[in-house]
Amino acid sequence: MLRKLLPLLFLLLPLCAFSAADSVSSKTYKELTEIQEIMGQGKTGEAFSRLNTLLPEVEEDSLDKALILQTLGYVEMARENFPQAIRHLKACLALNRLPQKVTYNVGYMVAQLYAAQGEYRQALEFAEDWFRGLEAPQPSQTIFMANIYAQTGQYEKSVPYAEKAIAASGNFQENKPQESWYQLLAANYFELKRYRKAASTLARMLEFWPDNAGYWEQLAGVYVTLDDEKMALATLKSAFAGNYLAKESTIKSLIQLSVAQGIPEHGARLLERSFEQELLPQNEDYLKMLAQAYAAARERDKAIDAYRRLAQAAGGGEAWVAISNIHVEKGEWPQAEQALRSALEKKLESPGKARLLLGIAQIEQGKFAEGRDSLQKARAEPKVAASANRWLKYAEDMQRQAEWLAQNR
Repeated sequence: MLRKLLPLLFLLLPLCAFSAADSVSSKTYKELTEIQEIMGQGKTGEAFSRLNTLLPEVEEDSLDKALILQTLGYVEMARENFPQAIRHLKACLALNRLPQKVTYNVGYMVAQLYAAQGEYRQALEFAEDWFRGLEAPQPSQTIFMANIYAQTGQYEKSVPYAEKAIAASGNFQENKPQESWYQLLAANYFELKRYRKAASTLARMLEFWPDNAGYWEQLAGVYVTLDDEKMALATLKSAFAGNYLAKESTIKSLIQLSVAQGIPEHGARLLERSFEQELLPQNEDYLKMLAQAYAAARERDKAIDAYRRLAQAAGGGEAWVAISNIHVEKGEWPQAEQALRSALEKKLESPGKARLLLGIAQIEQGKFAEGRDSLQKARAEPKVAASANRWLKYAEDMQRQAEWLAQNR
């Protein structure tokens, strides 16, 4: 892949272009001309051998040596010996004998080699000097800088380069920008938490690449983050209409994303709107997801309502147990008792746990006899037996205390 970095493979500034004051010796000129010819034939081994023979014969601080080192760098690139290529090209630059334009181009080559090996900070050292020397940067050169800045975590600096590269690349009909350029710009905006900018970039990307399902999902996800469920759903509906997305899996992933990001209320509202617009069925799975999202958002009344709808759809008792837990959190013991009685009338995975909670709710209301009866029944289930015994002891203590207070009023 790195062979693409070679400018027509081993491009050198024509030797005749150097000034007389900085001329190349006739022997070096002849040798380099022949070496370039054999390089063009793919004989890199022979070129490498001849360059290493020639190198000790030239003066230390000379243009001859600079050109030989430059050529060695290109040969090593062709041989995919990239660290050695960097070493030769840097040595070439250190002599400070090449014309400025060639110096910039060699520096760019070093930057590309470092970048290709993932050494972006070293790449940036050479890339900045090279870019400053360009009179009219091409979009591909500008995006290279944007990528280097992004790879070094300098997203703020990366953004204007990416924007300029895209703007300079023309419109869609004449000169469609590369997809990776937009991906880079959107990624920068995400890193900087500029979500509205990210949304506008993704919307533009969908004009060019509407069949990319990931872009539709990302755009809808950005709108959820921005607390704009209306636009999130509008985005999804457009994607569904174009057959770019599968309905249920996408909305489900967005809701799960909202909960994971700490904004479950957004996911809950998105799900409610999906029910309203008949994008999703109000079945057991989605009603459970709705109830859990509201519960995570601490919107307890809405969570209770969702669990009631779930209880009706599912037919089991687990939803009623969940409702009782919400009432327990709020200290609403009568409502908790009522919910648990409803739960025990249905099928439950752990009736003992429900009976334990029922006994606790009854004791908290001062219904000691009923509470003891519920706790004794709960003891029959091994998983909650220890807890039931502790609450029975607590119930006895609470009853004695209540009786003593009644006698001493």
